[in-house]
Amino acid sequence: MLKQGLLLYSLLAFAASGRAASVKYQMDCDLGKGTVQTQRTDSYQVTVTPSAGSCHVAVLDARKKIVFQYDATGIQVFIGAGVTTDGHSNAIIQADTVNPYRLFVVSLGENARLLRTIENQYGFWLQNDCGGRIRIWTSDGAFAQDPDLDGVYHKDLYTPEVVFEIQDERLVDATASCREYFDKEISSLRSQLTPNDVKNFRANRIADDFHRGRVKGNILKIIFCYLYTGRGTQAREFLQQMWPSNDSDRLWQSIMKLRAEGVLGNTNQVR
Repeated sequence: MLKQGLLLYSLLAFAASGRAASVKYQMDCDLGKGTVQTQRTDSYQVTVTPSAGSCHVAVLDARKKIVFQYDATGIQVFIGAGVTTDGHSNAIIQADTVNPYRLFVVSLGENARLLRTIENQYGFWLQNDCGGRIRIWTSDGAFAQDPDLDGVYHKDLYTPEVVFEIQDERLVDATASCREYFDKEISSLRSQLTPNDVKNFRANRIADDFHRGRVKGNILKIIFCYLYTGRGTQAREFLQQMWPSNDSDRLWQSIMKLRAEGVLGNTNQVR
């Protein structure tokens, strides 16, 4: 349900509260509750209509012709410029379809149309703290059931984050453009890893389940931050330094396999 996506978003926003600049969706509907909501921009109208446990979104042009419409149990809509490179306004529409969630990017420019549909096992949120541009953020759904994250409290917070933008109607992986953001996260997580923690984790000698999970989660998140910002060599070097040596090759192969199967497949740019 949409509430699950909102919960993940809230947890992620809380975890990054010191540096994240989130952009709120302006309209939302959950389980058909609430009233009709309408936003207008230029000659376009976007309406969200609740009805009998469902939500309907419609984008209409100046002649009331439907440009895009969709029904789901939950809908969130953002309208504004910045997600694409063409300078026009866009409607960013998240649909609570669950397994997968779907995000639609609808151009509200001269030639209004659906630009892209993105699918993922996690929901999507918007941030504008990478160069001041609004970008689409999510967590890589391929890791939702990753057994290597078992035992990590709130493991959804430790899955790899991915950043998208639209360039010339192509969905582009823009995660590396936010390297400064992720470097702050790496710094914060590394400061929580003591030499004793690393030594005992590598030797499988941390008895407390919660503490072991936190150390493991921090290590994995740092690996993900390096890898998803285009620094695969550093990611693997860090893994080899921090992970039990008899399991490091297996872990690396698992991470690369999941990444290749994950949300970056929407871009056809997985490297």
